Amino acid sequence: MSDEIIRINSSSFSRYEELLLERDEFRKQAYQYGRAYTREFGDLNLKVFQAKLESIRKKKAIEFCQRYVNKGENIKGNKLDEFLKMELLFEESMLEFMILDNEDAKRGRLISEADLYMIKKIYHGLVKKIHPDINPLTEQSEELSDLWQRLIIAYSCNDLKEMEELEVIINALFKKLDLGDIDITITDIEEKILEIENEIEKIKITEPYQYKFILNDSEAVLRKKKELGKELKEYEDYCRNLEEILDQLLKSGVIIEWKMN
Repeated sequence: MSDEIIRINSSSFSRYEELLLERDEFRKQAYQYGRAYTREFGDLNLKVFQAKLESIRKKKAIEFCQRYVNKGENIKGNKLDEFLKMELLFEESMLEFMILDNEDAKRGRLISEADLYMIKKIYHGLVKKIHPDINPLTEQSEELSDLWQRLIIAYSCNDLKEMEELEVIINALFKKLDLGDIDITITDIEEKILEIENEIEKIKITEPYQYKFILNDSEAVLRKKKELGKELKEYEDYCRNLEEILDQLLKSGVIIEWKMN
């Protein structure tokens, strides 16, 4: 791995800067395709998910009732309803725990003293350029405001890679706005260029960027809606079958408050 320092006027730096801006544009397009996809298919996707969730609820209800039937006992009052609520509460709690645990692990990952020094150095340098209290243009410019928010997140997460890339992107924007250059030196730039090229290719071949090929094809949109409609009907039919099984399990006189929401 080369330790050669590539300075801002080099052709490699120009290519690196170009690729960072290109990657951010692909990211923006991918986000827009994702939003458009949700607008086009969101309602159907939600109905499918709700039908799927009802299938899970009914399966859990059948398992619960079967246990009582096997023991020859009746289900009193709202035991089934309470059981289902507790089951969902447990799953939601586990999901929340996993998300928080994952975020905490990212914030708390170990970094070297050298990386920590570079993070602070880049951050302090950029703060002088785009902190809203120092540069009023940050609040006036949507681009600068977005970069400022990204900088805060990257700094709080100790994300050196994102910090280095933001330094380049902000410099490009400063040149575009005739605000001057930021003094930047980059090591191992050829390796970084390759990484960005790979990131761009990955964005282009994965969702949500790939949604463009459905959204830009009216026939593909209709096919997708037809597929979702078919999936929805299958879950609804499955729910009705489960409902019949559940009814058969219930003994005479058992009181259950069944909620479909």
